[in-house]
Amino acid sequence: MSPSFPAAAMVPSFPRYFRIRRHWISAYKIFLCIGIYMGTLLSAAVAQGSGISPLRMGAGCVSCAIVGMVGARIYHLIVSARLYMNERFWAEAWNPKRGGWSIFGGLLIVPFSFVLAVWLRIPVAVYWDHMIVGIVATAVWGRFGCVCNGCCGGKRTTEWYGVRMYDIRGTRERRIPVQWLEIGWWLLAGAGLLWLWPQALPPGSYALGVLSWYGVGRFWLEPLREEPALVAGWVYINQVVAALLALGAGGALLFLS
Repeated sequence: MSPSFPAAAMVPSFPRYFRIRRHWISAYKIFLCIGIYMGTLLSAAVAQGSGISPLRMGAGCVSCAIVGMVGARIYHLIVSARLYMNERFWAEAWNPKRGGWSIFGGLLIVPFSFVLAVWLRIPVAVYWDHMIVGIVATAVWGRFGCVCNGCCGGKRTTEWYGVRMYDIRGTRERRIPVQWLEIGWWLLAGAGLLWLWPQALPPGSYALGVLSWYGVGRFWLEPLREEPALVAGWVYINQVVAALLALGAGGALLFLS
């Protein structure tokens, strides 16, 4: 989600930080918390409408959110290992005031969900169909946090579609509005869920459809970022993972259909 950034960028200022009373709070963390809260409530509400215990669904969503955040941090540390080689690794790698997340690390919840679904006594495909509703809401709010934080921003441009936006250093320039495009992509996924939900699709179809949809969108958006994650100096690793996600989820969806 958000890249690592130098200490100089940590000086509290709006919009990267919101001042609440006498404290400066990271806008990204605020929106992420709102997203997890809203997503959990939404998934629980949809589950209740399907006759599933909202308490069990809510507990499952919170558990997956925690595991997903751990996975997001680990993924970033692996991809950006070179940034930490000359530093106090354990001190800096887990420094809560330093950025560095990747949404693809959140895929750690996929294997975790199989164990969790058994504990919750909910079929894993049904569990994912309900949790994906909350994931869409969480992702939208999370990207609002990216807009404020300046992370995951697009390349500079002078074209008509450029939008004046901040980066993590507080520089405001016309950029490709990658964060806003991704928000729109997630909102389209949410609209698709609303449209298809009344239909009796095979369990797991909704989750696989959204995951495939996101993989396609992220594959297209990744090269437009100003600082995409690179491996070996030239491989757009997130684009590769996005392609695998789109192909894997899309293939599974076709198999179900």
